[in-house]
Amino acid sequence: MYQVKKFLRAVFRNPILRNYPLVLAFVIAIAVTNIWKLGQTANKIDNTSSVAPSVTTTAPTVTGTQSADANAAAVPAVTTAPAPTYQTVDDSYFDDALFIGDSRTEGLALYGSLTNADYFSSVGLSIYKVTEKAAGNPNLGESITLSQKLSQKQYGKVYIMLGLNELGTGTTDSWAQTYSQVISQIRQAQPDAIIYLQSILVVSSAKDDPSGSINNATINARNQALEALANPQDKIFYLNVNEAVMDSSGCLDASLTSDGIHLLGNSVTLGRLSETTCHCSGQCCGGFHHRAYILHNGSYFCFLNVLGISTDPFEY
Repeated sequence: MYQVKKFLRAVFRNPILRNYPLVLAFVIAIAVTNIWKLGQTANKIDNTSSVAPSVTTTAPTVTGTQSADANAAAVPAVTTAPAPTYQTVDDSYFDDALFIGDSRTEGLALYGSLTNADYFSSVGLSIYKVTEKAAGNPNLGESITLSQKLSQKQYGKVYIMLGLNELGTGTTDSWAQTYSQVISQIRQAQPDAIIYLQSILVVSSAKDDPSGSINNATINARNQALEALANPQDKIFYLNVNEAVMDSSGCLDASLTSDGIHLLGNSVTLGRLSETTCHCSGQCCGGFHHRAYILHNGSYFCFLNVLGISTDPFEY
């Protein structure tokens, strides 16, 4: 306002404009108009600055497809394991198999039909003696160490059944530790072989002596420890062959044995067993479940194809 008053005083004091009243009126009119416009502009600026800017946020639109995708990401996908596949093979499948064991394995070598398989067996053989005692294929009259046997060739499968002769020796833990060392030695010599840890066969109810060294309670405890040594990632599998020969009480079926420990020769059978039960504790080998003497491709060799004859009442 001070600037406006100063301007008007300067206009009225001008001698030229005072002599020409119309010009004076015109100048004053222009000045008033400009002053009014300046006032309006100032009001607009003040009004604009006093109003806080509004921020509009729009929630993202979620389509039905996006919602389904989000739910799918939140819930883990459920995968179904492929159904096991089975196929039958002939005896040639055992051309690259090695069976290691005591008299029960020796009975398989001498009286079974797998003459094309190789064996390292001896009456009385135990997990404590297997790396030291001379043994071999009884059909060839061999007498060599396990290390020498393993160096002869590369096997595709190695079946081990030991544990009966040392039931009264050591503890379950010390036995399992020694067994683990033997497995390591076999794996070192046979890096590509599938290793099968066969359960110790139970004995018949007549032979089961809870107060003696040979009893099914100890056998079952050691089989549990043996199962814990399996390592499918390293192609080492546990086979519960007992389920093929046990009776309803969990003992060796009396109809399959004459001495309560070894299987009868008239039980020799080569064939395919029922496919309804998995005997590998849920483990699989190449997508195939195990049953008795499981083969790598899912075929089965019945463990009843064994005949053992004990020549010593204390060694089997």
